[in-house]
Amino acid sequence: MNWARVAHRVLASVIAAGVAVQVFLAGAGAFGATGYGPHRALGWALLIVALVELLVAVAAARLIKHTALLVLVVGLQVALGVLGTETQAWFGAFHALNALAVMGAAGTLARSAWAAR
Repeated sequence: MNWARVAHRVLASVIAAGVAVQVFLAGAGAFGATGYGPHRALGWALLIVALVELLVAVAAARLIKHTALLVLVVGLQVALGVLGTETQAWFGAFHALNALAVMGAAGTLARSAWAAR
């Protein structure tokens, strides 16, 4: 197994775990245990890791479309979060809804990365 396939599996798992932490941080912010700063910072970090994951998927020549979909929904998630904070609150409502798509894409990518030969 080459380095790209191993890195693809690890990054997909890190992203899926990071999304779970994001949900926790959003709840912590919503209930006043902390501010939204950690949630915001991790969101930007997950976008960067997802972009790196796409490059690794191309190098590994596997699950490229699925990884590109993950990058798309994570990018949309970041945009909705920014728009919800800085412009119209309704974007924030869609940010919460799109989180389900991010969870689904991240979880299935991690599962597929480990199942693929």
